[in-house]
Amino acid sequence: MPRPLAHPLRPLTSAEQQALDQILRAPSQPLRRHQRAQALLAVAAGSTLAAAAAAVGWRVGDTVATLIRRFNWLGLAALDDQPRAGRRPTYTAADRERIVREFRRIPDREQDGTATWSLSTLQRALRRAPDGLPHISTFTILQVLHDASYTWQRSRTWCETGVALRKRKYGVDRVEDPHTAPKKELIARAYRGAEALGLQVWGEDEAGPYQPIPHPGESWQPTGHPARQPHEYVRGGTAKLLTLFRPATGEVRGEPVDQTPNAILHPWLKRELAAILASCPPAPAQPAVGCRWVDWDWQPGAEHLDRFLPPIRVLLVLDNLSGHYSRSFVEWCMRRGICLLYTPLAGSWLNMAESVQRIIIRRALAGQHPPDTATLKKWLQDSVAGWNRAPTPFIWGGKRQARRDRAYARRHRLGGSGATTSSVVPRRTRTVRQPPVPSSIAS
Repeated sequence: MPRPLAHPLRPLTSAEQQALDQILRAPSQPLRRHQRAQALLAVAAGSTLAAAAAAVGWRVGDTVATLIRRFNWLGLAALDDQPRAGRRPTYTAADRERIVREFRRIPDREQDGTATWSLSTLQRALRRAPDGLPHISTFTILQVLHDASYTWQRSRTWCETGVALRKRKYGVDRVEDPHTAPKKELIARAYRGAEALGLQVWGEDEAGPYQPIPHPGESWQPTGHPARQPHEYVRGGTAKLLTLFRPATGEVRGEPVDQTPNAILHPWLKRELAAILASCPPAPAQPAVGCRWVDWDWQPGAEHLDRFLPPIRVLLVLDNLSGHYSRSFVEWCMRRGICLLYTPLAGSWLNMAESVQRIIIRRALAGQHPPDTATLKKWLQDSVAGWNRAPTPFIWGGKRQARRDRAYARRHRLGGSGATTSSVVPRRTRTVRQPPVPSSIAS
């Protein structure tokens, strides 16, 4: 029987209860505040100190006891890091504000020698200014910027899903996909629960083109002897990689080719999809709920598809390539129980095939120099085979879910998409063309 606490947790007010619940749900909160809020709520619900500590990943219950004493005294301020003893700050609040003000100034390329501040260029500007800080160090600048919620980050391209800019003869046109929301919802639902219903989920994409030239990349080398690439090279054509990827198992089906017209893409897709269908269990006479066409087709009149088509056996995620909307290819898939899910405009992040392609290409070409396209395609094919020797299943979880699970499972974001890998089971679990309807249904 645990001994009674010398300083038990006082009753929480309604405002404190609401604030702790908000901190627990907010994905932008630091991990320390998230853990402390969860520990306090666990103790308030009747958990012991040891159980509350184990729930947030702490080893001993004394940490929770210290948090309770601090909360009884400071309230919600106990969730923040407390000041520690040490050397008195050399720079005053006005000096720190001067550093932040200089940082927020847009640098002048001619005067400051840069378009983006680094620690050294900002230090030089602060020391040179008439009202600056002549003895400021880069370490002090770094600490001040961190306290002001600034971190060093690499810039990334960004586009709004469902919206794209297209250059026309009359100028630039903004094209919007009116069906962005249902497309995103269907693809996310397929990744999360279609495999449990007996449906295989695959994604298809074409990676490339890649040239037989020196490719930049990192590698382990002896100190002082980095890998060297030739300065001069001869361009020798290009190669692309056709990819089919099943996130639930990590299986990849790839084929390096010189180019990807419909005459090459469609026969390869049909051949691979036929092999996938052969490995699926036989289709039932009456499809279950979740395996009907009406469950995966948001377009009007989808309820009539189940009268003319076989039950769905495979879900295939595709992008908006023109060849994916070909009537012959769409009808071939529908006649065999393959439901095509198209990503919305500017929504390639919804296709996990692109994520695994980045990994395979990096393994095959990073820091390498293929002499010709034949060698390049051989390396791509070998990398696909090597991946399939130890495939990694992908887990679909949005950014908010990944942040909420950060205290329970170490996740690795793949290729900037919504796909992740996890070593442990998480605690919580242009004018857009539509695919043609088969002629027999239309009639």
